[in-house]
Amino acid sequence: MPAVPNAGGTPLLEAACIGFIGCKSPQLEEGHGHGDNGDYHASAPAFEEIHPSAPPEVLSPSEFQQLLTSLPQGSSDLPTEQALRQFRTATAGKVVWTEQMREIATSAAGGGLLMREAYERQLILDPESLTTTDGPWAECIPSAPPDTGAAQAAQALTSQLMVIRFDGKVANISVVASQTWLDIGHQAASRFGDLVFDASSHVLLGVGQAPNRGLKVGQAVKLTAVINRPELNGKIGRITKVNGAEVDVALPRDLERLHQDNVMPHNVSVVSRSESFPLDFTAVADTSTVLRVLWLERSPASQTSPKSRASTTGPLRAIGWQYVGMSARKHNLVSLGEFRNFLWNLHLKDSNFAVVSKRFAPTGNYIDYEEVLFLLGRSHLRCKEVPIDALIYEAVVSILGRRTTAHIDRDLGAEDRGLGKRNACKEHCASYFTSFILEVVIWSTILFILFMFFIDECFLDIALEPMMFIPAALAYVVYIVHLACCVRLTRAFANQTEGIESVMLLMDKPRHENPRYNWHVQCYHYRTERRTRRNKDGKTETYTEQVKVITHSASASGTIPSEDLTSEFLPNTMATQTQIETKLDLDFSSSNYLIEYNRWKNFHRRDVYQDSSHAENLPSRVGSCLAVWSQRNMPCWLNAGCYWLANLFAMSFLYRLLAQSRVGKQEYVYAKRCFNIVRGRL
Repeated sequence: MPAVPNAGGTPLLEAACIGFIGCKSPQLEEGHGHGDNGDYHASAPAFEEIHPSAPPEVLSPSEFQQLLTSLPQGSSDLPTEQALRQFRTATAGKVVWTEQMREIATSAAGGGLLMREAYERQLILDPESLTTTDGPWAECIPSAPPDTGAAQAAQALTSQLMVIRFDGKVANISVVASQTWLDIGHQAASRFGDLVFDASSHVLLGVGQAPNRGLKVGQAVKLTAVINRPELNGKIGRITKVNGAEVDVALPRDLERLHQDNVMPHNVSVVSRSESFPLDFTAVADTSTVLRVLWLERSPASQTSPKSRASTTGPLRAIGWQYVGMSARKHNLVSLGEFRNFLWNLHLKDSNFAVVSKRFAPTGNYIDYEEVLFLLGRSHLRCKEVPIDALIYEAVVSILGRRTTAHIDRDLGAEDRGLGKRNACKEHCASYFTSFILEVVIWSTILFILFMFFIDECFLDIALEPMMFIPAALAYVVYIVHLACCVRLTRAFANQTEGIESVMLLMDKPRHENPRYNWHVQCYHYRTERRTRRNKDGKTETYTEQVKVITHSASASGTIPSEDLTSEFLPNTMATQTQIETKLDLDFSSSNYLIEYNRWKNFHRRDVYQDSSHAENLPSRVGSCLAVWSQRNMPCWLNAGCYWLANLFAMSFLYRLLAQSRVGKQEYVYAKRCFNIVRGRL
């Protein structure tokens, strides 16, 4: 059987990834495997290569000699990619003898692991002949009585079936023709060993071949989930040739040969790679049309948070629809088992999938939709033409060591870090310094008074004098005013918003508003007045003082017609929480606004002196916002209550340094081109 090429037309990097061998090549561990820089490829090998539906035949001597000759010779511990594919192709639908495998093990490079795979795939006709000299893995094979050789030889004639549980765990079981699907559920439970299969609360779904997509020559398609060349994802092309599972797609500058998993009709947005169907517990298990079996919970809703469920409305609804598409039952909830089934053609090992699941499902056995938005939201907004399933694949390889890809601009496998203490000090130096000085004055005064009160009794009366508290009281008042009016973190906590979509709606609303203006003038003059006071000798003396006399004041407000030039909000998700600062940039080059303001100000000049001010703002703009993209790693003390508690105890500097070093920082500018305003009476 010929090998099936991968998404980019190059051989698949399958060595020790599917899990039959149970090990991984050093190149793949380090991200430097064969092919395209050690990438995980999207397309899976043909199912018949590892799960033949027809009864197996014994490998003939001529076929064995042809296989032995084709395998690279050497003493390497691991087989090459080409050798592994040649071995699987030659043994598809075949069984072998122990002596044949021993000859391969002693002469071919990585032959020992090929022998182990043959046993674990149940291809060996006489497994009773295996001994511990064939490899350390053979130590767990129980010795059989001499009269049960025929029963052991039947091992090779049973069917293999893979069961994926809702928590993402995988078990390979052997199925005989007389078993029912309920028996298979109990057998899988015994293999897992930590959970009983309950027919009243669990359900089995069969995963079959991918539905016929009806791909035809001349059809326009979109490329998706190309892992070894992610820059192709989202490109539109036209099919020029269909050859089984492969298609040739003509792009503007090239012709690409791709697997069917990597193309979809260009007008389709949700990708579902395989069809699933419920299995009747009482029916006899027919594995001829079942690739895998999903063991799912019937009613998982009570065990999950509402945040795990997807939203199919809002600015990121495309991610929500794809999230639902990954569910085998098309529910608004995706278990780790369904997620692993969706990623099956990446051939992730258990250790790799455990790393991926920690990012997509930090707690529990269900994918947290808020985490999906956190991982994919920014990339989707940057590259809206790229299918969401392709971004999911790129996120997986980024988590597993690729760091950045063609459409993901950060290392999703790294920790979500904030600014850090040094950068926080650089960003908020003036504010920190002011708070620190005021806090030093407050605490120094308090400690000095306490020192005199408790250490030396002769200063008791002085310590209780009200005058001693005046410096601390004044500093405290200035300190509170500074926090309320000048510290941006105060406004950020007041506008704390959770979830990427909620933050995007908050940031997007001012874009659809016209700026409002507020004008104010005050006219006044100074008048000299004579006053009297007592001097230090108790005598009355007369003095003069300049008194400000306000004679006129006026205010005006209105709306400035404008055109929005603001770029779309792109969340900065380098940290799980980000402090967003917004600014307003108004272009008055095409407006009479400043002329009208000066005219209005001159009209209301009624005295010698005049103070005037003007302010422009967008009605729904928030100056500062604490965006909580994800609750992961968010400390319990990072909230408005703890913030003000620290403020009241004059510890704002330390609290803000710790808080703002953990969060990220982003600045968003609203740009408006203003036009003429029309004013009636002045």
